[in-house]
Amino acid sequence: MKRIIAVFAVALFILLSVSLVQATELDSLIRLLIKKGIITEKEAMELKKEIRQKEADSSPQPPAKPSPSVSEAEESESPVTLSGSIYGEYRWMNHRDITDPGTDSTSDLYLRKMELGIEAALTDWASASAVLTSEWIGDDINQGDEKVEVDEAVLTLQSEGFPLYLSLGKKTQPFGLFENHMITDPMTQDAYEAKRAGLTVGYTGPAGLDLSLTVYKGEEQMNHLFESGLFEESLQRTGESASDDVGSFIVSALITPVEGITLFGGYLSEPGWGQRNETVNAGVNLVPSFLEGLRIDAEYMKALGREEYEGINREYKEGVFSVTAAYQFILREREVTGGGLFAERRAHLIKEPLEVALRYEHFDDDGMSETLGIWTVRDRYSIGARYSFYNDETAGVNAFVAGEYRRTELRTDVEMKDSNDEVYLRLGVDF
Repeated sequence: MKRIIAVFAVALFILLSVSLVQATELDSLIRLLIKKGIITEKEAMELKKEIRQKEADSSPQPPAKPSPSVSEAEESESPVTLSGSIYGEYRWMNHRDITDPGTDSTSDLYLRKMELGIEAALTDWASASAVLTSEWIGDDINQGDEKVEVDEAVLTLQSEGFPLYLSLGKKTQPFGLFENHMITDPMTQDAYEAKRAGLTVGYTGPAGLDLSLTVYKGEEQMNHLFESGLFEESLQRTGESASDDVGSFIVSALITPVEGITLFGGYLSEPGWGQRNETVNAGVNLVPSFLEGLRIDAEYMKALGREEYEGINREYKEGVFSVTAAYQFILREREVTGGGLFAERRAHLIKEPLEVALRYEHFDDDGMSETLGIWTVRDRYSIGARYSFYNDETAGVNAFVAGEYRRTELRTDVEMKDSNDEVYLRLGVDF
């Protein structure tokens, strides 16, 4: 009993004195008590442990930092985001020149595209975005000059819960969706894309409804048609633009009446030389409920009215039909639809990392080849696959490889190649 009282007294003495002595002095005191036989080694270890615990409990703690409020958290996030892509590409063509029956094959290696996207959330109802791009770098056929251009620059005013929106700037205007699961663009985009500065006023409603009216200046869609490579370059337009005013417009609509089916259509009108050039568009995106990974995208463009081309006293009302069946082995939810805009192209790659696709396209030249004696494209068949071998959705980094085989069959009455085969291989990174 005396021993227990002695140990208790010593422990109390040490605990009361700990704030007045250094750690080395405390160790010396404990060793002395052990030497005198007052406490054992085990009791000494327990005393040290108890003293350290008391010191930790009595030491002042730093004040806890208050949790940031929602507004402070939002302010800490940058309103500006950067993204981009870089694609390298190899191309092989069976015929270097389809107009020369004796032509041989050719191949090219080039940098297909470099893009830098900038997006700024200005307020909860205003946003701005821009995309800088350089294309066909090192490609002799398309003669890329490494020039950096503004591919998109858009200011959008749209508030959540309010049906009306306004968009002003340069972009692929809403005429056609151009869903693309291949390396090469669909015929519809080759011939009918209208990438121009314009003003769009739209209305959104239930079932994904989107109605819009877009106005712009010039004859962008017709210029695109004559640069599409769907017919011989000897066919030329007469004169120059017939108007110096903002006289071109597009009326478009999109709706998802039931889950898995999206319908869209549009009407485009541009001032032509002598008369207006009018074109309609209709299409469907289908995701069958019985096979979730399957996607079917069909789109049709048709000229309603055309100006007369140089030396020709009649209209040629061409049309293009494109249909693609794609299967995604790994499918993540993708909210956007289409392939004409930078953000939509990135969504395909990130949200659909492994897919195979088949595409069939037909160009109706309205008799141009037969009556004018020129070549035109008739049918085009494509098969392709893409695999994202690295995908970090948190960091927004995606690296992929893709391949495509494309066969183009032509209409012609003269001695020349009536078809051509092409192979495309691509290595790309989106970030």
